[in-house]
Amino acid sequence: MKKIITLILLTQNINSHAITPNEMFVVIGAVKYYNENCGGLTRQGMKKMNKSLKHFDMDKTPIGILERNSMAVSGYQTAQKFGCKGTKQQAQESGYGKYIN
Repeated sequence: MKKIITLILLTQNINSHAITPNEMFVVIGAVKYYNENCGGLTRQGMKKMNKSLKHFDMDKTPIGILERNSMAVSGYQTAQKFGCKGTKQQAQESGYGKYIN
């Protein structure tokens, strides 16, 4: 019984932190903005993003193609509205602050 409860709790925690492909596109757009106009990602941030791209089988698609996706464009425009300081603050609040310079 304890094993079943533990398994259920672990599954819920994993699912609550999962990112969807559309969210990944938004991240790609925001990262594009941050890399072009602000400090860019840290080495650890690049590794995390590449791992996520591989998870969604996006790793073989050139980043330039992924950045043309409408969700990525939306992520770029949203980051642009926040500006560098605001984007960094949003990343800090969502727990991704350690991945950006």
